[in-house]
Amino acid sequence: MSWRGELNKFLSATYKNWIISKRNVFTVFELVFWPFIGLLSIGLLTRFLEVAGDMVAFVLVGAIALSILQISQIDVAYILLFDLWSKSIKQTFVAPVRGYHLVLGSMLFGVARGSMVFLILALASSRFFGFDFLAGGLITVLVFLAGTFITAASIGMAVCISILLFGQRADVAAWSLSGIMMLVSGVYYPVEILPGPLQLLSRSMPLTYFLEYYRSAYGYGSHQVFLGMGLALLYFAASLLILNLAIERARTTGMMLRLSE
Repeated sequence: MSWRGELNKFLSATYKNWIISKRNVFTVFELVFWPFIGLLSIGLLTRFLEVAGDMVAFVLVGAIALSILQISQIDVAYILLFDLWSKSIKQTFVAPVRGYHLVLGSMLFGVARGSMVFLILALASSRFFGFDFLAGGLITVLVFLAGTFITAASIGMAVCISILLFGQRADVAAWSLSGIMMLVSGVYYPVEILPGPLQLLSRSMPLTYFLEYYRSAYGYGSHQVFLGMGLALLYFAASLLILNLAIERARTTGMMLRLSE
């Protein structure tokens, strides 16, 4: 198989998400409105509580990370959600594509949208709240973004796997999984304040380590970013493998046809 054929299969998923998104007015709300409103509300709360500058940075890093995670993971989940809602899942898999084509292609679109969200929120937080998002240097930002995007892709694949295994009712996972991540990964508070069992769960989440890595540039302790990146890559590879198995199972059990009716 030629490299051009493989590239076209990857980019087909990117193009599909682009075509559907540009026709959907709610894409503007996903990309600009809700992330900006979330950042502004958190930032104004810190002003009301007269939070110190370094603590403002702690909270704003979490707000930015959560917005990027939500945008990027939903773009990966959309590879099946759009087909689920339009009853066309079987048509997608009639084409000679594999799970990794769909995931990597949609992930590319998610990275583009997530990067745009980061830029908008970083500039807004700098303008309105004096947040220096480059305090740790460009490399720190790039590592943080890369880790967040990989983690988001794994969450998006978990949504797709849930749909293929449990049917249409599992689409709620597209919005609930990122909420769970917010609870246990220390988006707005240090994970040390969580109960013991939740702290263990938090330490199994890659996002926890990337938040600590970015926040370390503002004087918040140490980090284990290499462990976080290792976990993120491990979960990504495992999710990709399980997704392919779920696709084959959906074919043999008839779930793919039921989801298309």
